[in-house]
Amino acid sequence: MLEILLLVFLSRRIGNIAAKKGHKKRPNIIFFIVMWIAGELIGGLLGAFLAKGHFYTTYIMALLGAAVGAVIAFRIVKNLDDRSDPNMITIDGD
Repeated sequence: MLEILLLVFLSRRIGNIAAKKGHKKRPNIIFFIVMWIAGELIGGLLGAFLAKGHFYTTYIMALLGAAVGAVIAFRIVKNLDDRSDPNMITIDGD
């Protein structure tokens, strides 16, 4: 359950980062979720292979893989080119 809440929170955050740079939110959120799930699957498979089926080690490796996927997605979105209009005034709620 906490993982889903974290996924929702980070999805909103990555969407806002993309929007500030003038990009659409939805494709970047989908990219983030795909990276999260792919990292989790790769980490889980790697953990299952290395730990020979020990559940907790496999689960921890899956979470680490998800974190790596999330970090990669955030780095890519933060490095997107800025397409926003410099004359546009934005009101930030943070």
